[in-house]
Amino acid sequence: MDRLRRNFSMLFFFVFMFFSSMSVFGDNFPSPMPYKYINDYVGVVDQEYIQKIISIGKELEEKTTAQVTAVVVKSLEGLSVEEYAVELFRKWGIGQKDKDNGVLLLVAIADREMRIEVGYGLEGAIPDGKAGRIRDEYIIPYFKQGDYSKGVYYGYLALANEVAKEYNIELTFDVNAELPESSSENISIEEIVFIVILIIVLFSIFSRRGIRYIGPRGPMGPGSFGGFGGFGGSGRSSGGGFGGGRSGGGGASGKW
Repeated sequence: MDRLRRNFSMLFFFVFMFFSSMSVFGDNFPSPMPYKYINDYVGVVDQEYIQKIISIGKELEEKTTAQVTAVVVKSLEGLSVEEYAVELFRKWGIGQKDKDNGVLLLVAIADREMRIEVGYGLEGAIPDGKAGRIRDEYIIPYFKQGDYSKGVYYGYLALANEVAKEYNIELTFDVNAELPESSSENISIEEIVFIVILIIVLFSIFSRRGIRYIGPRGPMGPGSFGGFGGFGGSGRSSGGGFGGGRSGGGGASGKW
């Protein structure tokens, strides 16, 4: 029974990975990960910094309703960093719908470009000049050294601090955010073959139905299954997590 349960769990995980790598609407934007404050689709942010970002983001949202999220992708898929950030912000609906109090820190590793995109409601707290200073002082210097963990973390922390000031609250960084545990048990060759065959069959079925496969997006970060669901008809996250906020096109971009 335990082995059957384990096999079913692993089957569910691989099926989810398969569906996560497809886009129902034919675009190249990822869906948010379960821990929405840090979405590392490349695997460049170390575990300890992921934990810190989750704690900061969770505490900030609980105290202010504002949402700051960091997204690390492999490439911009041929778009400019500004276009990608605005469209991703819109699709996810970062921040609350009636407050537009979201901030996106976008990093594209292969393109060596980043962007801070600010919601309408926080443009006074993080104007373009301040976003530029955060970029130059806390993010780009670490990226130039190849230290994406610190660049993402300190950039996120600086943005969260500015949002906290706007709401006149203090961050204590003591919020408990447990990461899901991964199983250390090995999978047998027979189980791997079965799962691969199942994925091929599913891919064949859904390809005929017009769903476009856009390929994996690199190593999945912690908590990369379960989650907030896909995009709804409005183009925003339909499974919870983000609140439907909008960006005003303000912020700062940079290369390293």
